Amino acid sequence: MKRFRFRLESIREWRLVQLELEETKLQRLFEELREIESQRAGLEAARAEAARTVLSLAVLEAQQLAALEAHRLHITAEKERLRKQESDCTARIAAQRECIRKAERDLRLLEKLKQRRLAEWEHEADKEQETLAAEAFLAKWRREG
Repeated sequence: MKRFRFRLESIREWRLVQLELEETKLQRLFEELREIESQRAGLEAARAEAARTVLSLAVLEAQQLAALEAHRLHITAEKERLRKQESDCTARIAAQRECIRKAERDLRLLEKLKQRRLAEWEHEADKEQETLAAEAFLAKWRREG
């Protein structure tokens, strides 16, 4: 009997590559989210440093107060920008996870089909072996009989 050959193997392999690409995209999104979180932590550190600086001064001049307020407004705006980026990134992560689930479903479907075809092929191979064994037995029996 011929070797087992799954006719959709190239498609199964392509689906596997597609899944790996989708997982790579997800990893990049997680890296982007970590970078946003790092930027946010940097802003918090800058805000805390400004607060410590203000507390260390004995007297604040109007120019220093104005600069401090401008810095506070800048940090607030940056935090809002990062919050929006984080929200957008989180939504893209959810969408990418859905893409991965679809790619996994598509791959599993082909793998199940391959297993089913392999089982059918093995069953046919077993039947062929039985037939050959039975024919060999009958041929031997006829020669001896």
